[in-house]
Amino acid sequence: MMTIIQRLFMEACDRQEQIILQDLKRQWTYAEVMTEAYLIALYIQKNFELEAGSHLAVYTNNEPLFVTAALGIQFCGHVLVPVPYSASKTEIEHILNASDAKLVISKYAQPAQFNCDIHWVTAQDLPQEPMPSFQSIPFTNLSDPHQCAILLPTSGTTGNSKIVMLSHRNVLTNALAHGEKVGYTSQDSFLITMPVHFSSTIVTQLISCMLYGTRIILISLPLLPRTAFRLFQDKAVTAFSAVPTQLMHFISDYHQTTNWSVFDSIQFIVISGAAIPAKLVDHLQTVFPGADIIQTYGLTEASPRVSMMERGERSLSCGSPVSGVSVRLVDEEENEVKGTAATGEIWVKGPNVMLGYYKNPELTNATIVDGWLKTGDLGYWNETGCLILTGRKKNIIISGGINIYPEEIEEFVYGLQEVEEVMVVGADDDLLGEVPIAFLKVYDGCLIDIDALIQHCNLHLSSYKVPRQWRIVDEIPKTKTGKLDRANTKRLLLKE
Repeated sequence: MMTIIQRLFMEACDRQEQIILQDLKRQWTYAEVMTEAYLIALYIQKNFELEAGSHLAVYTNNEPLFVTAALGIQFCGHVLVPVPYSASKTEIEHILNASDAKLVISKYAQPAQFNCDIHWVTAQDLPQEPMPSFQSIPFTNLSDPHQCAILLPTSGTTGNSKIVMLSHRNVLTNALAHGEKVGYTSQDSFLITMPVHFSSTIVTQLISCMLYGTRIILISLPLLPRTAFRLFQDKAVTAFSAVPTQLMHFISDYHQTTNWSVFDSIQFIVISGAAIPAKLVDHLQTVFPGADIIQTYGLTEASPRVSMMERGERSLSCGSPVSGVSVRLVDEEENEVKGTAATGEIWVKGPNVMLGYYKNPELTNATIVDGWLKTGDLGYWNETGCLILTGRKKNIIISGGINIYPEEIEEFVYGLQEVEEVMVVGADDDLLGEVPIAFLKVYDGCLIDIDALIQHCNLHLSSYKVPRQWRIVDEIPKTKTGKLDRANTKRLLLKE
């Protein structure tokens, strides 16, 4: 087993002159990416006295500096801490302090009145000297593949955050497994549409693409649909990954373009971050007629990929586990659930399971039991052996002692032609404990008859699943990662 940089350096030796990275202005070969990373590593070693395995942060938008700085940190044998480019000053301070970061490499200047004792390096500080030849780089990285390579904050950027520790082994095995199943090749060009600080972007896109020779197209966010559409045409994009909310914007803007042939080059779209509604898949198959729509399942604690659909598969699911990963479903007593259509909590085991939560052994021990990662997600196996997600344990609405999965109601309501987005949460009820209420965003120009909607739900849903309230909103509350923001919505409901 190698470290991340050892394996990528080996790929660079075999593909020195192949273009692997580009933005709107420039292209980089493998050799150029590795040489720039090496110069950053030299700068760090010459200018800062850091213990081996120190935690070094990178704070940039989606731009090549993130790639070269992250690899430079790996060259030095240090640990990468990605910081969200959209984070506030308070959030940045919290992430850096919680992760014990010693240095930041950033495109941006240090914020004023910054409450964090740390070295801050801007892009202008980095070496501008002539590039050495790739062949002259003395490669001596001897880090342990089982040691931590990346620290990833997952939530609570201003509170009690969980910081996931991923080893070189975690990252490499998962990047290889994802790339093998999705079918990356050197003929592909992959457009990055998700923030580079996501585990999915780092592992299953940036690193995985570099392992398989797939060209990476990296553009600063926000990436507007019309910009993406131009890239489809100008940069010969063949694939991209996105969360469902991004795809909704693509669909919305699709009808405003006249050159529909630009969408024909897309061969596959990888769905990350949340389950994709069936109606959205139908729209995608119309807009991208030649593309395989590949839904995935994963979480940062699993590096992140657990399972995914096969290329060419049409029945929507979370697919089967990627190579080396085992999945089992357990009930409330932690007994394994057998058979199809039996719902249980998803447990994961394999080389992708995290080292643990940084400086939080209690939570680590509660989350990983005998090597099994307790995900908190619920699902079942369908008749073809594919994983179907039903929701999160923490999202369950318990109404009169009955479990209600809000995702099931959302999927049903989302199928109505007037509905653009929907979110269902539980509201306190004196009699039943909780009842479901729904937030709806309808398409521009559409009106929706709530009485008719309730009648429609009563025909197809059990009565206890029909939302007791329907609220029409301009925007569905979402987190910074594009997921439905149920937690804050429920907190607001409690204040009413």
